[in-house]
Amino acid sequence: MILIIGGIASYFGPWWIIAPVALALCWWKAKTPKEAYLTASAATVTLWIGYATFLNATADVNLIDKIAELFTGGVGFLAKVPKIAFVFTIMTLIATAIGGFAGMSGVQMRRYFK
Repeated sequence: MILIIGGIASYFGPWWIIAPVALALCWWKAKTPKEAYLTASAATVTLWIGYATFLNATADVNLIDKIAELFTGGVGFLAKVPKIAFVFTIMTLIATAIGGFAGMSGVQMRRYFK
């Protein structure tokens, strides 16, 4: 559900809209903080990687190269890392943190308000 509702919300909203979606759905459905973290982070990573792959395949410009240049700027040893792996690794780390902590927060808030 996080993947579907988050995908629809991300189409119309900003990049961070997945966090309130994960929080609300984990508040409603998740039983433990660990389950919420894993479920929400997996859904967020899947959504972001899928959307990034779609954008990369359909864009006229190579977005992966442009984003990789933003992160690797003047660092020589990072220029040798494959750009797609570098960008997707950074994206996975960010998406895991955003989705996972939002989902875990949903469960903790439900426990707090009970």
